[in-house]
Amino acid sequence: MASYRITDGDIKIASENWQQWKSVFEYEGPAANNPLLADSSTFGAFLNEYSVRRTIRGGTSDKLRITLGNPAFELQALLNDTSGKLLDARETALRAQFGTHSGKRGLRSAMSKIASFLAPHAFVAWDKYARKGLNMASERSRSYAFGNYSEYIGDMNRVLSGHIGECVRSACADSYPTQYASKRDRFHRRVLDVFLMRLGGRTF
Repeated sequence: MASYRITDGDIKIASENWQQWKSVFEYEGPAANNPLLADSSTFGAFLNEYSVRRTIRGGTSDKLRITLGNPAFELQALLNDTSGKLLDARETALRAQFGTHSGKRGLRSAMSKIASFLAPHAFVAWDKYARKGLNMASERSRSYAFGNYSEYIGDMNRVLSGHIGECVRSACADSYPTQYASKRDRFHRRVLDVFLMRLGGRTF
C-alpha cells in the first residue's frame, strides 16, 4: 500500500471552509429549512463558489432550490439514505427539468455538493480531482470511471474506514474547528475530500 500523509494544509483548508459555511453545516433543523435552501442569496453564493451554477440549466437554479425544499421532494429521505442510491435516483429524475444540454447532462455534481453541505456526516462532493485521488488511494488507475454516485460514496466510506481514515482522524486530533464538527466523521469527511483532491492533482 502506498504511503500517504494528511498535511497541516489539508486541515487548514477544511477548517477554513467549515468556518465559512458553519451556519449551513451545523444547522440542526429540517433539511428543507437549512440556510442553503431557505435563503436564495446563500444558495447563489454556494452555486458560484463551488462551480455548480454551470451544471444547472440556465435560469432554473432558484427553481431547483425551491423544488428541493418542497415537502413533496422528501429531501430528508434522500439524506437519510447514506448509500447514495436515492441520490442517484432523484438526480436522474431531475435531469429533464434542470439538466443542461436539454437534460442530457446530469446533476450529479450539484446534487452531491448540496447533500454534502446538508449532511456533512454522510456525503462528499462528486469532484473530478477527488475521484482521481480516490482511485489512487484505492490502488487502481486514476482514470477509472465510477458508474454512479453510490459507487463513489461506497469507495469513500471504505477509504475512510481504513488506514487513510485512521490517518485523517489522527491528524484531526485537537484540530477540529468546532465541537459539532468533531462528531460523526463530519470534519473527517471534509479533510478526506481535501486530501483526495490534492492527491488527484488539484492545487490550492
